[in-house]
Amino acid sequence: MLSGVGPAAHLSEVGVSPLIDLPVGTNLQDHLAAWFSWARSGPGPFHALMRADRISLAMVQAYLFGTGPATTVPTSLFAFIKSDSGLDYPDIEYIFRGTSGAADLWFPGLKAAFEDSFAIRPTLLHQKSRGQVLLRSTNPDDHPRIKYNFLSHPDDLKTIIKGTRHALDITHQKMMDAFRGRPVGPPPVNSDADIEEWFRKTAITVHHPCCSAPIGTVLDPQMRVRGAEGLRVVDASAMPSIVGAHINACVIMMAERAADMILGKPLLPAAQNA
Repeated sequence: MLSGVGPAAHLSEVGVSPLIDLPVGTNLQDHLAAWFSWARSGPGPFHALMRADRISLAMVQAYLFGTGPATTVPTSLFAFIKSDSGLDYPDIEYIFRGTSGAADLWFPGLKAAFEDSFAIRPTLLHQKSRGQVLLRSTNPDDHPRIKYNFLSHPDDLKTIIKGTRHALDITHQKMMDAFRGRPVGPPPVNSDADIEEWFRKTAITVHHPCCSAPIGTVLDPQMRVRGAEGLRVVDASAMPSIVGAHINACVIMMAERAADMILGKPLLPAAQNA
């Protein structure tokens, strides 16, 4: 946008001379989520591992041999669900965390252990709200203005509430009774209004910003900027709409495909694609 490629009206507004009028910065999307946490009725295995001497040995084992508990993280379980059975694809992701978000080293007599907990994070996969990236000035050192406009579309909140209700049902199943203590964030949820209040108060993204220079409006199918020569955009901003998954693998795939297009490599034959 600083080079003059973007919405002409906005560029002129901040003092940039427009060269190509394209809706760069619009259509911004991300995965919105919030944690719902409960104290554990008794400390879990990760809590015990975080004792300073134990985690030190585990880190050495992981570094030297690539084995042991330090080779994994406590957030290792994910689920993709449909908030409504009539949907063609999942619209909610659950991210499970088996310990406290404030887990830290502890050692008897030197530092008290943290309170153990577990959490589930309902995540909106396909938002209908759209955000925007804007320039603050012509100074490249100035941070851009990022306006996500989360929950500006009423359907997003409805989906979040449905997905959270399912998450709370999972957490209160009988098989969880042995692990579930008091709620530590939010307080007991009794209504849809409680869910909305918690999301509005605590929600952050899963750090998957994308779609602000999409194929179709800003880019052509070869990821070339429309109206420019020798300029491509090959990153998450090229997505026309956010994928219902973590975006890392998708961006790698896009980069591999773009590299083939730049080199003029043809598509693989159908048999190799299968």
